[in-house]
Amino acid sequence: MKKPYLYGAAVVVGALALTGCTSGGETPSNGAEGEPVAGGTLTWGVPAEPSAGGLDPMVASAIAAEIVDSIAYDTLLTRESDGTVNPALATEWSQPDELTWVFELRDDVTFADGTPFDASDVVYSFETRKDGGTNATYLVNMESVEATGDHEVTFHFSQPDGTFLDAVSARQTFFIVSEDGYGKASEEERQTQTFGTGAFQVSEWSQGVSITLDKNENYWGEEPNLDSIVFELYPDESTLLAAVQQGSVQAASFIDGSLAGQAESAGFTLGDPPFRQNLAIYINPEAGPLADIDVRRAFSLALDRQALVDTAMLGNAGISFVPPAGDPGAPDAGDLPYYTRDVDEAKKLLAAAGQPNPEITLSYMGDVAQSHHPVYEMMQQQLAEAGITLNLKATPLSEIAPIFTTGESWTDLVAIPGSPRASAAFYLQPVLLEGGVYNHWDGNPDADKARDLLTKAMAAPSPEEYNELIGQLAEEAASQVLEIVPAAVPVYFEVWDANKLHGYESDPFYSRYKLDSAWLTE
Repeated sequence: MKKPYLYGAAVVVGALALTGCTSGGETPSNGAEGEPVAGGTLTWGVPAEPSAGGLDPMVASAIAAEIVDSIAYDTLLTRESDGTVNPALATEWSQPDELTWVFELRDDVTFADGTPFDASDVVYSFETRKDGGTNATYLVNMESVEATGDHEVTFHFSQPDGTFLDAVSARQTFFIVSEDGYGKASEEERQTQTFGTGAFQVSEWSQGVSITLDKNENYWGEEPNLDSIVFELYPDESTLLAAVQQGSVQAASFIDGSLAGQAESAGFTLGDPPFRQNLAIYINPEAGPLADIDVRRAFSLALDRQALVDTAMLGNAGISFVPPAGDPGAPDAGDLPYYTRDVDEAKKLLAAAGQPNPEITLSYMGDVAQSHHPVYEMMQQQLAEAGITLNLKATPLSEIAPIFTTGESWTDLVAIPGSPRASAAFYLQPVLLEGGVYNHWDGNPDADKARDLLTKAMAAPSPEEYNELIGQLAEEAASQVLEIVPAAVPVYFEVWDANKLHGYESDPFYSRYKLDSAWLTE
């Protein structure tokens, strides 16, 4: 099996601490837990449910949707913590030349509805994304994809794409859907049901209450032990903590690390996820104070990021830029331009811009991710020391969602915690490239060099050049202040009752793929 040009994968996941199997992989070692037990329903408390786009893997972009979809759908390949790429729905892959990828597919897979899986489903899945689905920007260089056999697909590119193998082996990027089931489904069915080959499929979504997944009797991997998984919604994380302490759920996900710590004190096992979610703040430079680069630089200089980590996030975060601190290969943010706090220099820049006391509005999700809110409140205090007034606008998620689904405009700043990406270049794609939902930089010369570096990195012909360009891109984006990142946090803090849920551990990809082989005991 030929596996050239794996450098993107190594950049993103080379040092992540994950052990385990592929999507259809082996049952983990039982150790002291005994033999797996078949049956049972796992109840997992979650703080959010899928929002815009529902569960539709071609449309949805919310993390809550990706987590459910990563259980119900499979990808062509998967990736391990050391950057190793493993088979999943594809058994072999090769690159005959820099513009071509060929994948040999499994011939023993069916979708949950019994429909055989073949090359046409892969072609349909990628063509649908290329036509404007979620992650379409990952395929800007894909010229075509074709079935070159019943169980073989060939991808053709217009130029070298150094990130394609990263994307195709990421656990949330390119889910394969059934051309028959998904293709014939209505928009409502696509958003509320699943049409995958994964170990569990959605059987019911009671919006505002829970999502239930049942075991896929046609699953191509090892038969799952669990009969069902129920994700129960607890928008108030304090209520979720009470459910944990009372034993109403066997596992839970917290955005607030301090509450996860209290769950650990109550006897639950606390997973150890990396800081892979940036608390990204996107800039609208089209009008207002932030159209001036000196104001943006003053804003960045006025922030004490270490205090935001230590005080606002109680140490459950890391100083970060793009990509987030938890991604291997991420730049040392402390060395980036305008990252070390200097209030006096910030005031000088504001004076030079003729705006000694600018007023800036930051919109953030007021009804979710409450643990992040202290970051914005402390930023308000820090910026005031430099003469910057930061108006905080708590906004419901339902009103903010169109910003990252349809590209609607926003106030001066909007805070949208980001999803982990398949490769370092992908974090700035929606900010800099045409069609990006956060891209308000078109025609703005401040972003020209960064856009050029990003384009070159995506087409880099060697690992060394890719890494060098990604480093230059981080420097340039920080210098021009094209995005604000006060900190990076874990996507979720996962806790579970290890006396009841066995064979499970957190994974850095937040895909919960260990549930494929986990089991319950009383």
